Amino acid sequence: MNRRNLLLKAMTGLEDNNISCKDCTGKCCTFHANSMRMTALETEDLYQYLVTNDQWNQDLVKRLEACIVEYRLDKDIPTKGGTSFRRTYTCPFFKHESLGCPLPPEVKPYGCLAFNALGSGVEDGENCSSDLELLESRESIEETNENLLLKEKHGFYWDKLPIPMALLERDKLNK
Repeated sequence: MNRRNLLLKAMTGLEDNNISCKDCTGKCCTFHANSMRMTALETEDLYQYLVTNDQWNQDLVKRLEACIVEYRLDKDIPTKGGTSFRRTYTCPFFKHESLGCPLPPEVKPYGCLAFNALGSGVEDGENCSSDLELLESRESIEETNENLLLKEKHGFYWDKLPIPMALLERDKLNK
């Protein structure tokens, strides 16, 4: 997907310099560090991938629902600044079918792709960070407009939601 090209290129550059997540436990995908949220556009990409590849099923729905309950993702905690407290959670895709994440990079949320090791030899997320500058540089007016159109088309009340909530909200459209 063109929207992910800059992030994928950066990941390839890191891998070319022996900087990768291949030997890491994946702490960034667990409740220790993960608070990933997706836009409508990211949700649509992932949802369509799951449906097209026959991965959207009752087992997945149950995992998504269990994740929401376990980490109380549906409970809003307002902050003094008027925003909501971002809850951490273990991604429902983490270590389900394979060690690490079974999702191809082409459909992963942007934030997942921008969170990488800063050096070689990372084993437990001890030297990783989100490249906020890279995330910001890949944003575009066109994408902002696409998100707005999707929100209006589907009647989404949210700008970003945690992965399990966003996917279940998208699936409601098929009911």
